[in-house]
Amino acid sequence: MTAALAEELRDKGIQVNSYAPGLVNTRSFPKPEGRKGVRSAESIEDGFFTVLEGGVTGHYLHADELDEAREKGLEDSVVLKPIGEAIFS
Repeated sequence: MTAALAEELRDKGIQVNSYAPGLVNTRSFPKPEGRKGVRSAESIEDGFFTVLEGGVTGHYLHADELDEAREKGLEDSVVLKPIGEAIFS
């Protein structure tokens, strides 16, 4: 869906991307404390800004990959991956 919308709206200057934050502990959907991979709602903010400031369309970002890139001292933009799905016609 992201790839199709990105392609359809590209000429209008609208960027369409997706973000996979992983497991997020919220009041509505609580997760076990201390479980590996569980994030707070506040901790996913950086990923949203990375997507918003990326200047690309038709890409996705996974929060765990952003953490890994930062641990290695890489730029945030390296985790923005193009979605290579064929467009359904």
